[in-house]
Parts: sequence; structure tokens; C-alpha cells
Amino acid sequence: MAEDTRKDISKEEETIDLVELWHTIREHTSFIVKTTAVCILLAGLYLAIATPTYQSVALLRVKQSQGLGDSMLSSLASGNPLQSKQQMSTDAEILKSRQVVIPVIEATEEVDDEGKYPEYEKYVKEHITTTPFKDTDIMQVAMTADTAEGAQEANKLLVNGFLKRLTELSQDEKKVIRQFLEKRVVSSKKELQAAEDKLQAYQSDNKIFSPTDQMKGLTDKISMLDKAKAENQLNMETAKAALASADGQLSSAGISIADSPTIQKYKTQLAELEAEKAGYVGKYTDEHPKMQTLNKQIQEVTSSLNTEIDKVVSQEAPSSNPVQQGLLASKFKNEAQIAVAQSKSGALAQLDAEADKMMEQFPEQQKGYIQLKRDQDVAQEIYVMLSKRLEEAKVAEIMVPTEVQVIDEPTLPEKPIAPRKALTLAIAFVLGLLGSSAFVIARSLLNRKVRTADDVEKYLGLPVLGVIPKFEDQLEEGPGHSKQSWWAKLKGGLSWRKRN
Repeated sequence: MAEDTRKDISKEEETIDLVELWHTIREHTSFIVKTTAVCILLAGLYLAIATPTYQSVALLRVKQSQGLGDSMLSSLASGNPLQSKQQMSTDAEILKSRQVVIPVIEATEEVDDEGKYPEYEKYVKEHITTTPFKDTDIMQVAMTADTAEGAQEANKLLVNGFLKRLTELSQDEKKVIRQFLEKRVVSSKKELQAAEDKLQAYQSDNKIFSPTDQMKGLTDKISMLDKAKAENQLNMETAKAALASADGQLSSAGISIADSPTIQKYKTQLAELEAEKAGYVGKYTDEHPKMQTLNKQIQEVTSSLNTEIDKVVSQEAPSSNPVQQGLLASKFKNEAQIAVAQSKSGALAQLDAEADKMMEQFPEQQKGYIQLKRDQDVAQEIYVMLSKRLEEAKVAEIMVPTEVQVIDEPTLPEKPIAPRKALTLAIAFVLGLLGSSAFVIARSLLNRKVRTADDVEKYLGLPVLGVIPKFEDQLEEGPGHSKQSWWAKLKGGLSWRKRN
């Protein structure tokens, strides 16, 4: 019986009377109003002393770099979204790099008492925000400062410093290629001069000034073959130079990443297609349907290879730094180009052996002429190709990169973005109202006093025989009744204590 009574009591205790809570709130309306007013007053004081924050915004367009076209992998625009995202992240990291941000800090910020500028990491976190727009190549650059003019000026310095840094990085990359080509042009010119001198001396000694049609046909075919070999060799050497540059900038952890089986499969397919294409040198032109089909297949496999390389780099790179991931992608692509060039070289070597067999049919005097003419054509083709690419490299080295374009210049903000007065006051009002109401309700619920006759019957299970009225709050004075003040009660209590 007692257990049933306790269960009933516990159930009743878990029930909250909303009407009673509403009455409790109404009884403490004055406290709630005062607390809310204090919160609003504190919010107003904060708004009065808080330093306003202004934000300047600029819009940049970040495109994928195409390079000089030296690489058969880099020259094809695959339109890969992952590569576009990686390019955007890389440029965002460059924009926030020390060499870009520190000059902005020194130009716009004041030194502290110790003669030091604000910390670089803290400044970037508090003042610079980069936001890429989804499914576009547009990136927003936001800069905050204490004044509108200061925010605009800092953003201009940041964007200009970013563009300058991109130019420096691009020129450093092109410088490696330019230096390599300069050395090759010098040696190639000497080889060409030596080949021309030998051919002229041989023609003069053997009285050969007009070759026969058969000799000319074989010479033209060999020249086309040697041209393909020279171009393939140059692609391989350029890829090796770029690979050495990427390896030099990567850490040992980055270099140790291995290709995935899918990358190996695409590299093998691409090598086989390039080898097959090389086998048609001197037989078909680029307009032939078979050559067009091969070129289309090569382009598709190259696009798939680029996509797989970007995927592997983004998932398995030892660092999330986009700059290092870009170097890893460059490493894999140049390794793939070297493998393709090596396979193509084998196919061209077979054609070269067939041409040598055809040359054996000619007399020794004509064979000597064909060989010397071949050496001259090869030397001339290599020299022309190197000279052309050297000029392209020189132009690229001094050119300003166009991968990043300024769509909107940094704006001059009209009003601060923080603090937001209306929102701050509204939050203060809501917090004061809800906080004070919650305090009143919690204090009422935690109050375990027995206040009414119903509480006695409910919690104790005893009948109420009578209620003694509370006389301390009201004393009779004469015919009327008036409520005694708290000061009179206090004085009366003190007088009674003195008398006793």
C-alpha cells in the first residue's frame, strides 16, 4: 500500500502544471523585465565600445594552366573537375602564403610595444577568407580591417602580391626549361654545322650534286622518320628535366608514393597507341582515317590518365597541401610521358632498321650520300625544333601568367559587417528574456516547500483540519486595517529584543 502511494506521488511529481508555471512567471515579471533590460544595456555598451569591422571583396577567375605544349599529356585540356578544384585550392594556398601576406601586414598594420607586427597565422585566420563558387572557376577573396579604406587597400595589396607571386613561380618553372633548351641549341647548332660540312665535302669529292628519284624518295622517308625520332627524343628529355625539377621540390615522403594499377594500365595503353602511331610514319598523313582514329583514342586515354593521377594524388598524398599535390601530379604525368616516349622509340627503331635494309640496296657511293644527307636533315630538324621551343620558353618566362584574372577589383565597403547592431540587440533581448524566465521557472520547480493545503494532502496523505492565518503581514490599527511597513516591523522586532 505504501509502495503504491510512493509511485502515485512520484508520478504526480513528474507532472508539470503549465498554468502554475505561467502564474510563476507573472509573479516575477518585474525581475524578468529588469534582467532583460540589463542584458540590452550591456549589449548597447558593447556596441558603443566595439571596433567596427569592414570587409572588402574581390573576385578572381582561376583557370587551368596549359603550359607550352612540350608535353603530350599537359598540352591536352581534359576539363577535369578534380583538376580544376585542385588548381583552385593551390592558388588559394599561394594567396595565403607568407611571401604574399607578410608584405601586406608590414604595409597596413602597426607594430606593437615590442616593435613586432601581428603574427602571420593569426592575421590570416582573422582577416583573409577565400571562397570558391561551386561549379565555377570563380574565387572570392575577402579582406577585413578596422576601416573601409584600410580593408580595400589591404585587399588590393593582397591581390597584387598574389599575382606577382604567381608570375615569379611561373617564371621559375619556365627558367628550368629555358636553360635546358639553351644548352641543347648551342650543341645542336654545332652538330648541324658539322653535318653540313661533311655533306658538302662528300658531294664535292664524289661529284654528286643531283640525287636520283629513288635516292630522293628514300631520303624523304628517312627524314620523316628521323624527324619523329628527334621530336620523341626531345619530348623525353624535356619530361626528364621537368621530372627532376618536381623531384627536387618534393620531400622524400612525396617521392615514395607508387602508381596505382589503373595508372599503370593507362600508361601501357597510351604507350601501345603511340607505338602503333609511330609505325605509320611515312605511310599515312594525319588526315588519314586510321590516323584520326588513333589520335582520338590517344586523347581519350590521356584524359583518363590525367583524371586517375589527380584522384590518386588527392587521396594518397602524404600531405593535404595543394602545392605538394600539384608537384606529385606533375611527377606522375612526366613519368608517364617518359614511358610513352620510350615505347614510341622502340617502334621508331624498327622502322629505322627497315630503312637501313632498303639503303643496303644502293651502291656504296650513294649510300654514303644518303647517310650524310640523313645526318644533315636530322641535325637541321633538331636545331629548328629546339630554336622554336627556346623562343617559346623565353616568351613564356617573361609573360605574366593568365591563369588568374581579376574579375572585380577590391570593393570599398559602405558599412561594417560587424558588430551587427540590430542582431546583437535582438540576441541580448532573447537571451535576457529566456534566461531570466528559465531562472524563475527552475527556482520554482526546485522549491520543495509545502505551500497549500492541497500540497499537504497530496504529499503527506493527511487530512487538513484547519489553516492558521498569517498575521505578521497585517496588523490592525484603529477601525481600519493597513499593512505595516517592513521598517516598522524591523524597529518593533529590535525593541522587543531590547526589552527582553
